[in-house]
Amino acid sequence: MRQRVAFVDMEDYKMMTWLDYTGKRLYEIMEDKNPRSDSIAFENDVYRQLQIIYSTDIGRLLFDSLNRNQKYWIVPLDYLDKTQCACGAYVFPGQPKEGGGVRLYYNPTDFNSASKRWMGADDILFHELVHAYRNGQVGYDVTNSAKPVADNENAEEFFALQMQNVYLACRGATRFYRTYKRLESVSKSTAYQYLVENVEAVMALRHFAEKEPLAKTVSRWMKPPNSFNPWRDHLVLERLYISRASLGMSRLPPF
Repeated sequence: MRQRVAFVDMEDYKMMTWLDYTGKRLYEIMEDKNPRSDSIAFENDVYRQLQIIYSTDIGRLLFDSLNRNQKYWIVPLDYLDKTQCACGAYVFPGQPKEGGGVRLYYNPTDFNSASKRWMGADDILFHELVHAYRNGQVGYDVTNSAKPVADNENAEEFFALQMQNVYLACRGATRFYRTYKRLESVSKSTAYQYLVENVEAVMALRHFAEKEPLAKTVSRWMKPPNSFNPWRDHLVLERLYISRASLGMSRLPPF
């Protein structure tokens, strides 16, 4: 900030613009040799959330599934970025001139404690880590061009939300997110009811369960048998949709 003020005073608006964009992205991943107390608090809080995530089967699987050839950073979401994205957290790739890698912008203190198992700093971070995983595996161009899914913005948000629900189940939660656009606290049966009533959701479930490595692995988790796991249950959900819609077919078209 002091550098920016100095360049403005010198009327060097080219350097001011560089600091606002490229410089900002470079500085956010540079190690701070003399961190302030708020920076230390942020790192400690993020580390606590990562420990909670790692304590679950789905969390360990997600960490093990990250692209080892990719760099990932979790950095604070500042006021300007939060205003521009109109969101609570997000994932975006860094450009090569900005240091590259996948950036996860997030503030633990913006959310509930993990003990609430709802809009918690841990499950929100898990959701964004799923996006980071996908960015690292298939690239931003693929995730940014995802197909729409009813009430979920697109297939990537649908994928991350359903994985987030599985994560909540691993933490013993009994309430789950209905959809990405309607973040209602619902029972498993109500969440599944939404899936059975939406053809895009059913088709997306099968697509990911058959083709996406993380979902494919989770689809093979049979215990506990009554847990929230639509990847495991996708064939049953598809049959229910076909039966209720009286389609007279055994399988829906590809997503």
